[in-house]
Amino acid sequence: MIVRSLVRSRSALLVVASIVVFAACGGDATAPQPSGPLGTVAGVGVVPDPTGSDALGSGGAVSTFPSGRQVTVGEVADGNKVLFIGDSIFAALSRRFGGPACDLLVPLGWQVSIEGERGKPINLGLDIIEKKLPQGFDAAVLFLGTNYGRDQAKYREMLREILDTLAPRPVIILTATEFKPYIAEVNEVILEEAAARENLWLLDWRNISRTPGLLWKDGIHPVAAGNEVMMQLIIEMLGTPPASSAGKCLPSEFTNDAPLTNLPPEMSTTTDPNATTTTLDPSVTTTTVSSSTPNSTTTVASSVPGVTTTTTATTSTTLASN
Repeated sequence: MIVRSLVRSRSALLVVASIVVFAACGGDATAPQPSGPLGTVAGVGVVPDPTGSDALGSGGAVSTFPSGRQVTVGEVADGNKVLFIGDSIFAALSRRFGGPACDLLVPLGWQVSIEGERGKPINLGLDIIEKKLPQGFDAAVLFLGTNYGRDQAKYREMLREILDTLAPRPVIILTATEFKPYIAEVNEVILEEAAARENLWLLDWRNISRTPGLLWKDGIHPVAAGNEVMMQLIIEMLGTPPASSAGKCLPSEFTNDAPLTNLPPEMSTTTDPNATTTTLDPSVTTTTVSSSTPNSTTTVASSVPGVTTTTTATTSTTLASN
C-alpha cells in the first residue's frame, strides 16, 4: 500500500525564522531559536526528515498517487475544515495556551478546530470524533500516544476505530516522542496503520523531537520553538485548502485539562476557551481594556481547579482569543 507522507527535501522544510513568542512566554532559556538556512535550527543543525522514511524503509514513505504526482492534504480534501485531535501536545497549539495553530493556518484559508486536553489517553479521540465529525470536517491531524496505558492491543483497537471513522478523509498522523521505552509500542501501531491506509500522511515526530532544544525538560512537551517547528511541518503536509472561503479559528470544545505539573511556562495558564477569532489577519487576536481605577483588584482563575490569584495594581487587561 502506498503511504501518502509528504516527501520534501530537507532544504525545503519550513522552520521558524523568528520565535518572538518563545521569548515572550518564558520558554526554556536553553532552547535554541530556529534561524539561519531553511531546514536548520540554530546551534543544532538540520531538522530530521519528518516523513517517517527511516521507520518505513526505503520506498515506504513515497508520497504519490498512482499517477506519480506528489500531493498535499489540501489537494485531495473536499473542503477547508481541519480537525486537530490530540492530548496536551495539541492542546498547546490552541489559543487558550497561546499556541500558534490558528495564527498560522487561518491566513492560508483553513477553518481550524484544535481539540486536545492535557493528560488524556486515546479514549479522548473517540469522544472528539463523535462530537465533532457531524459538524462537517474535511481533514484531520492526529497526535494520540503520549498518555499510553501500556496495553498495545487496546491502543490498536481504538486507533483503528478512530481511523476507520475518519476515512476516507485525508489524515496526518504523528508518531509520539519515545520519552519512555514502552512508547515504542504506540509507534509500532501507528506505523502499521500508516503502511496499511492510503489516506494517511505520516509525520515522524518521534524522529523530529530528538532535535535538541525542541522539548521542555520533561522530554515530552514541546517548548514554543518545538510548537513552531511542528506547525511548519504540518503546514507542509496540509498545503492550501481547495475551498475559496475564508479561514477561521473555530472554538475548542474539549478544554477539560488534567492539572498536570512540570509543564512549559506557556502551558501553565489559560485564556477564555470560548473566545474565537474570525479575521484573516493573524495580528488581530487580542482586545485590550485599560482599567480606569488605580490600584484595582483583579482575581484571575488558575489552571489548577480551585486555585485563584489576586493582584492589586493599576492594570491593563488583555482578552485573548482561543
